[in-house]
Amino acid sequence: MPRPIAVCSLWISLIALASFGCSHGNSVPALPEVRVALPLDAITWHPVRLAQTRYASEEGIAITISNVAGLSKGMEALLGGSVDVTPGGLTQAIQVAAEGRDVRCFLVMYSRPTLSLVVAPAMLGKIRTITDLKGRRVGVSSPGSPTHQFLNFLLVSHGLSPADVGVVSVGSSATSIAALEHGKIEAAVLVASAITTFERRYPKAALLADTRTEEGARQVFGVATIPMSGLDSREEWLRTNPDTARRFVRAVKKAMQWMATHSAEEVRRSIPETLRMPDAEADLEAIRQAQGTISPDGIVPADAPETIRKYLAVSSERVRNAHLDLSKVYTNEFASAK
Repeated sequence: MPRPIAVCSLWISLIALASFGCSHGNSVPALPEVRVALPLDAITWHPVRLAQTRYASEEGIAITISNVAGLSKGMEALLGGSVDVTPGGLTQAIQVAAEGRDVRCFLVMYSRPTLSLVVAPAMLGKIRTITDLKGRRVGVSSPGSPTHQFLNFLLVSHGLSPADVGVVSVGSSATSIAALEHGKIEAAVLVASAITTFERRYPKAALLADTRTEEGARQVFGVATIPMSGLDSREEWLRTNPDTARRFVRAVKKAMQWMATHSAEEVRRSIPETLRMPDAEADLEAIRQAQGTISPDGIVPADAPETIRKYLAVSSERVRNAHLDLSKVYTNEFASAK
């Protein structure tokens, strides 16, 4: 039979061990966090939201999303250090590189943009070609935006100058369609589900340019693949957080694969209800079009940076005059990692 002192010592040891175990068990290390700025485009950037809800914990990371008004606001947040990742891709990376900033596109999400230059219903038959836009009012989401860059590129490609049209800021989605319907503008560059909504309302709609198909992209850019949409980060963050970046890319690529292989109806159900278009069929058609352009591997093609640099140079004097090392505006290190 143990002595009283020995029993007391044993209980003290057990209590100490139990206390240590509880304390040790409660101090769970925090998962590496990736802070992402995300525009409220329900379909285009949906793989990032899916990565947050479905695959982040599987990859051992936490993804925190901050909603921003657009790509430019996302880049401001990235450069300001309040987020680690922002959508933008090669276009954004090249633009800020021309300003002397070290930002890299590290994952391609789509092989071509979903943009269309459409004619207002009242101008059907009066505007048949891009050259007919001279002297007309044309809507873009905002000055300097990707829709504005697209318009400028189309104008210059058809022998016009950006100054030959009156550019009107009409926002995106419902507001851009309303501007077309109410005669505020005579043509506009629409994006993603706004295109399908417009087409459903106006089956005879005239599209002067449409990059949603390979043939349409080839007619506009001369190539079928032009990966404008992707994810960007500061070179410093990628260099100091390589493992976290790899885990994040794996999560987003899994989400891209899920979106590409599931029905449009399933994808739409996975989108937060507040971000869905009221017209369900327009949403579904936009999802199908996005599914057809999802990058199979996330890799930046070797010729893409120069193609996009030329595209941006039409609108940006800074890009035209910059001496850029295009090898520094992207990296395939993380997209190609297993």
